Amino acid sequence: SVAATGCASTRSTSKSSMKGERSKRARARQLVFSVTILWAILLPNASSGTDGNAETRSQDRQLPSRVISTPFALELVWIPQGRFRMGDITGSGQADERPLREVEISGFWMMRTEVTRGMFARFVEDTGYDTANRCWVHEGGWSEKDGLNWKTPGFGQSDDHPVTCVNWHDAHAFITWLNHTSGEVFRLPSEAEWEYAARAGSESVYYMGDEPSELCAHANAADKRALKHYPGFAVNDCDDGYVRTSPAASFAASPWGLYDIYGNVWEWVEDCWRASYAGAPTDGSAALDGDCTRRGFRGGGYGDIPHYARSTLRNRGNAAHRKDDIGFRLVITGPDTGNPAL
Repeated sequence: SVAATGCASTRSTSKSSMKGERSKRARARQLVFSVTILWAILLPNASSGTDGNAETRSQDRQLPSRVISTPFALELVWIPQGRFRMGDITGSGQADERPLREVEISGFWMMRTEVTRGMFARFVEDTGYDTANRCWVHEGGWSEKDGLNWKTPGFGQSDDHPVTCVNWHDAHAFITWLNHTSGEVFRLPSEAEWEYAARAGSESVYYMGDEPSELCAHANAADKRALKHYPGFAVNDCDDGYVRTSPAASFAASPWGLYDIYGNVWEWVEDCWRASYAGAPTDGSAALDGDCTRRGFRGGGYGDIPHYARSTLRNRGNAAHRKDDIGFRLVITGPDTGNPAL
């Protein structure tokens, strides 16, 4: 906050500086908006149509991105508007991935990577936020242990690893601070937005196909190295080099330019938990009428078998619990007009 003491000229200079900064941010947002519209105009017309394949046509398209530099460098990718079939298309999913339904998505910006430990450290440094010293860990089974937190989750991390041992409420506290500091309006994605972005136009188990063997190049998930810590798991027949978290963007990006959308850490979403998609929103918004003491998380983590690190797999947990394999990724709602159509 700005101190209340000091001479009038100092306050006037501070106000002028703040106005100048707000003006710079407004011009920057207008520039991004203009670039998005220009991209939509230059893009060959590819209406979403009714054949259900419009999303697939956009799979390998280079999407616009933007960088927000305050309070740290944070890159986002434009996720274009479109329709998609959400849920268990292949028939290999779980009951809570049904019924299959069509969902309409408005364009939005999504972080290219998960929120990192370094980003979260800056938030704690600025606010003094306390996440307590208890975190759920998997040691033959899940149990809550004292002395563990986002800074010391029980294994080594550097600032470029995804933050973990954070609950849903911690994510929202981070968002409040980030929005105040950056002047943007960040939020958690809805389940529908998350799955749409993860699919990147595909209708297969993974955005790169149906074979779990392809996961090793794209995700930090359970593999041969993990067997030392998770004996008996159905792991991939490879060694991705990591037992726990890996630095952000260590693996191949998705066709839409997102890193670690599978594996590394699960990602909190906004939605209250619903045991099925019956009656769930079809406009891409979050479901807020289920069990709101539990919230969803998606994507699988570093210790998860290939079946869990896929586009449609749903998971949930107590919104107040912190686990050593759950983090988050943020989005910004896109402009109301000028969204590039798929």
